[in-house]
Amino acid sequence: MRLRPVLLSTQSLTQFLLLPLLGPLLLLLAVTGAVIWGIDRNALQIQQLNAAQVRLNLINLLARDIIDMETGIRGYVIVGDTQYLEPYRRGSASVKIRLKQLQTLSVSDQQRLNLSRVGTLVERWTTRVAEPEILVRPNSAAQAAALIGKADGKELIDTVRDVLAVLEHNEMLRREAAASSSLMTLRLTRSVTIIGLLSALLLVFFAAQRSARTLTRGLQTLNTGAERIAQGHYGEMLLDVPVREVQALRSQFYRMADAVEQREEGLKAAQSVLERTNRDLERSNRELEQFAYVASHDLQEPLRTIGSYTELLAKRYSGQLDQRADQYIAFTLSATHRLKGLIQDLLLYSRVRQHAKAAELFGVQPLVASIVKDFQHLIERTDASIEVGTLPQAWGNPELLRHVFQNLIGNALKFHDPARPPRVHVSAEALPEAWKFSVADNGIGIDPAYFERIFGVFQRLHGIGVFEGSGIGLAVVKNVVERHGGQLSIESSVGQGSTFSFTLPYQQNAPAAVSPLLTESKPLVPTLGPSPTPFSPKDIHENH
Repeated sequence: MRLRPVLLSTQSLTQFLLLPLLGPLLLLLAVTGAVIWGIDRNALQIQQLNAAQVRLNLINLLARDIIDMETGIRGYVIVGDTQYLEPYRRGSASVKIRLKQLQTLSVSDQQRLNLSRVGTLVERWTTRVAEPEILVRPNSAAQAAALIGKADGKELIDTVRDVLAVLEHNEMLRREAAASSSLMTLRLTRSVTIIGLLSALLLVFFAAQRSARTLTRGLQTLNTGAERIAQGHYGEMLLDVPVREVQALRSQFYRMADAVEQREEGLKAAQSVLERTNRDLERSNRELEQFAYVASHDLQEPLRTIGSYTELLAKRYSGQLDQRADQYIAFTLSATHRLKGLIQDLLLYSRVRQHAKAAELFGVQPLVASIVKDFQHLIERTDASIEVGTLPQAWGNPELLRHVFQNLIGNALKFHDPARPPRVHVSAEALPEAWKFSVADNGIGIDPAYFERIFGVFQRLHGIGVFEGSGIGLAVVKNVVERHGGQLSIESSVGQGSTFSFTLPYQQNAPAAVSPLLTESKPLVPTLGPSPTPFSPKDIHENH
């Protein structure tokens, strides 16, 4: 197990993403508070402005009422008509009401003092000037006019106007101050809002950029680490990212790399054992095949001697010995012939497995025609007929494939039904990726239960005395077809005949060589077809 770096942070992904947003969020809250404060302050200033405007209006109305009172008294004194007293009386009533309203709306002690002063002056003018003139006028216009001319009345009215002017001026100042303050509040609120929002947006942008850059860097590191580990660098160290989930993923990544490394080491060890076993098995197979070949080859020589002498005995002493002796000699010759055929088939099987001639393009039609010609004697003897369809050119080893057609056609002629002459049909079919060759007959057929068994070495379905053969021919066929990358199949039913089919891949799928070369290639001897060549006296002279 490799040593890995220790985790540095326990910050979760949620915290990693949300904590940087806390500053902008607080800033937004501050901006919101500033906006609320600005709105409240502006509302208060607008309220003050409106109140100042109301007081200013009342002061103006109060000044007009005083003018009405003074004008009404003057008109009454001049004309003497009481209708002219109406403005005076209405103004007098209004002055009291407006002074009371202004007292209620006053905002400073000085303002209240000025208002009280206005009320006192108006009351004094009323009692000293207006009311005496109203009382005197019905009796004497001149006396009333004399009262108007008194300096005290004019002085009182002028003082009232001066105080009202001061009140008006002060209220105008308050109104302008409230308006100016409201405008400043609005500007300040707008500036704070804009600056706060821009700052919050910048903080959010930088926080998001930082988080994205950190996570991207971590994921890129994991991706690069995965590629490095895939290349076999299991000790690759990944960049630490201060996020709990990413660190957990990195830990899982390390564990996966360790597990893959351990499994790869196990696979390498198993592969090493398997390669060593394969080498031992190949060596054993080579030795076994070499042994089979050498043993079969060496057994032929003494067997040929035994057969030759036995045939010589049969020719020279036939009829001179008793009947039992002639029978023993016949048994010996028959057994010798079977043993010779068996040894030759073993040699063929061994040579086929060792044959490694490269594939080539060859004509199947002339190959099959030459094989049919080899079986001409058997065809005439069994009254057989062989129909050969149009056969293509194919890629393969013609020397090995000759044994395939030779065994299949030979079996079709050999395993025929005694009740009817053999009929054999050889054909070819183009498949998407290979040629399919078929050899069909009307022979005795095969039970499907034996389909797998018949392709084994030394597997026979009939007794030795019923049909000739060693039980190696179909094993040779199967071996040759598989070495060419093809497949062998059979369709058969008892009493109805059999169809053996095999495929040969086209050029692009054909193997370059059929099999590894283990020993020197030697001429092959057909397994099926004519019976083994009888021993001749010449063999005796060659052996001695």
